[in-house]
Amino acid sequence: MRLCARWGLTQADIEAAPEHQATVAYTRYVLDCGAAGDLLELHVALAPCVIGYAEIGRALSERIGDLSSHPYREWIAEYAGEGYQGVATAARKHLDELAARSMTEQRFAELVGIFGQASSLEADFWQMGLDGA
Repeated sequence: MRLCARWGLTQADIEAAPEHQATVAYTRYVLDCGAAGDLLELHVALAPCVIGYAEIGRALSERIGDLSSHPYREWIAEYAGEGYQGVATAARKHLDELAARSMTEQRFAELVGIFGQASSLEADFWQMGLDGA
């Protein structure tokens, strides 16, 4: 909400905004993976977001360096920060633990497909932001 408020957007503005097709596609895919699959499939579908944001935040922070005047400094600092980096590390560990319980070659191929589709939908989500800029 800090970023939105700085740009003059209220919580009511955000809640009234129509949900973009890219958001619907990705979130519903993740929900479908959780409803139709198991916990491992759900976490694989979430990985491009949960782990991806940590990777993007860290990479941007390293590339930009001094964030003090960057318009997205709060977002970058949040996802590059120790707190969210810990969330991503824990997510990776949990994903590995879930996989250790039920991984087979066939299952691996299925999970690669889920991860690939989720990554594509996550990329569409990011593209939505770029298209609106």
